[in-house]
Amino acid sequence: MNTKQFTDMYYIDRKKNDSVKWQRGVKMDCLPMWIADMDFKGDQKVIDSLKEFIEKGDYGYANLPKDYYDVLIDFHRKRHGIEYKPEWIRFTKGAIDAMYQVIYSLTELKDGIMISTPAYPPFYSTVKESGRKLYTTKMIDNGGYFTFDYKDIEARFRKGKISMFILCSPHNPLGRVFKKGELEELFELCKKYDVLVLADEVHCDIIMPDQEFYPALSFKKYRRNIVSICAAAKSFSLAVFSHCHVIIPDPALRKKFIAYQRHTHTGSVNVFNALSTYYSYKYGSEWLDGVIDVIYENYSHFRMELSPYYEMTNLEGTYLLFVNIAPYNKDRTAFDTLVSECNILANAGESFGEEYSSWVRINLATSPANIRKAVRSLKKLAKEKQDQACS
Repeated sequence: MNTKQFTDMYYIDRKKNDSVKWQRGVKMDCLPMWIADMDFKGDQKVIDSLKEFIEKGDYGYANLPKDYYDVLIDFHRKRHGIEYKPEWIRFTKGAIDAMYQVIYSLTELKDGIMISTPAYPPFYSTVKESGRKLYTTKMIDNGGYFTFDYKDIEARFRKGKISMFILCSPHNPLGRVFKKGELEELFELCKKYDVLVLADEVHCDIIMPDQEFYPALSFKKYRRNIVSICAAAKSFSLAVFSHCHVIIPDPALRKKFIAYQRHTHTGSVNVFNALSTYYSYKYGSEWLDGVIDVIYENYSHFRMELSPYYEMTNLEGTYLLFVNIAPYNKDRTAFDTLVSECNILANAGESFGEEYSSWVRINLATSPANIRKAVRSLKKLAKEKQDQACS
């Protein structure tokens, strides 16, 4: 199935639904390219399977499908070459809930937790609201290609106040899929200074065709020091079904996490929510390949048309592109510039770090027609500003 066929089959007009993304866009008279969900309906086999469950009318207490773990493990084995074990896997209602639970169960009050910036906004709030001390390390920007500042990370680790590093891989908002060597260098530092790694890998299935994703737990040497979070929510646009996996190979860490879940009654599974993940992993691989092709085509068009005017990140994974609007927003943030002059609603760069107010995060998981519309508006803005500067 080519990208046009996929779009014709699966693109949906979400203005007619209760979409947070599109309702805000309509209210602001903007093309919504902000919140991280897709404008495509799920695979038809997944829809039919959920319908079949609903039509049975049996909504009493239920167990997970007997082969749930087999399906999950097989999906990740085929997609990423990693072999998870059933006993490693615990459940939460979402990725942010998982982060809170891991932080509360595996760190102590006032412990230091480091994030690399720019960072997904809940990383900041999760650390602060859990009573831990937030440390940040700014990633190095090489013309839109961001990498870890290992010297800064080690200098901060050396002081002995940091007990956890939160890794976002693939990275939101940068779209980086970190290379094997990048991760090994980071994990070696974490091991050296006894810093636990919490790897948020919820975007791990959306990898561009020319890239390879390395799950944190594929580095066997460092497994005792790593907890990962993965879900189908981003891969298959299942935000309404809150369901997430916390994967903990180390028995001592897992024991602490399980004890916390029992104490707080947070370890139970909403089976209906889990079914959407189960069916997506079981039947949705072809759909996922199709949506990745659309995202990559959208990105390629966006870069080809706009890279002469804008600095932007290299999209290696996710469907999120970080774009620098400077020098076209002298007296305003990039967010305000796009709303007022382009009628585009993106995520404000300063929400990912106060120094990124000239940046916006743009969601590419939409139709090529919407991407072309956005590109025309952004190109018009750049050309107008350039003409004004020359006059």
